[in-house]
Amino acid sequence: MTTIKRPLAAAGVAVLLGLTLSACGGSYPEDASKKDFCGGLKDIATASTVKGDEPNEAEWKKIQKSYGDLGDIGTPKGIGKDERAGFEVVVGAITDLDYNEAKKSFGDKDGSSDIPGVSKDDQKNAEAFFVYAGKTCASELGG
Repeated sequence: MTTIKRPLAAAGVAVLLGLTLSACGGSYPEDASKKDFCGGLKDIATASTVKGDEPNEAEWKKIQKSYGDLGDIGTPKGIGKDERAGFEVVVGAITDLDYNEAKKSFGDKDGSSDIPGVSKDDQKNAEAFFVYAGKTCASELGG
């Protein structure tokens, strides 16, 4: 089994996935407990463990569902504005991304860790969220 390291298909201490064309603007809860939030991230990490180097379509659907569940959980109070925007980028993008489009970005073939199709501002916010999640849930994610 392989845990995907691409920001499009895996969650981990420093890397959570994401992509979107725009943030959703607050459609997710903003009062999650740290325990529930970190549990949602742990579920993403579990779903992101795939049999091969890249997820197949069924594995991608599991990854998308885990991100949808994280969206239902939301973020804890006190998350920064940029980090919250990054959360919205991550959740919105993964849950909406078609498998065939996602496949194009698996494996970091271009050497870039940027999230395809995301503006530079959204990319910065997503990176801020990755850092926030890694720090906030380090012990729960094994980091």
